[in-house]
Amino acid sequence: MQLLLLYIVVIGGVFIFMTSRGNKKRQAQAAQMQSALVVGAEVRTIGGMVGEVVEVTDEHVLIETTPGVRLKFVKSAVAGVVPPAAEVSEDEPEPESEPEDHVEGDSEHEAAATETAQDEDSADSVETPEPAKR
Repeated sequence: MQLLLLYIVVIGGVFIFMTSRGNKKRQAQAAQMQSALVVGAEVRTIGGMVGEVVEVTDEHVLIETTPGVRLKFVKSAVAGVVPPAAEVSEDEPEPESEPEDHVEGDSEHEAAATETAQDEDSADSVETPEPAKR
């Protein structure tokens, strides 16, 4: 009985230690991100709003979502920094394009015309009952 109680206490202690360690790590990452906010960075808030940082104070961040619209948020409301769009480097070759004489959709139109013709033929062979009149 005493051994079982000892196991429960030890397992409970390990569980509490592991969960608190994960929370501390998450909080440290959030604090590091919030302290690294700089003017000009594009950020996303926890509500999903995206904008550019215009001003940073100790507790607040001023974000410009559209030209002339500035919103003041608490630093903890910033979920993350939006990474810049990937730029095409000059070293990478451009993707090959299709030949210009090929028109997209020709085979699609032919396939659709064939299906329509088949549907009309099958519709003639199947008799559909008329709805009952009231």
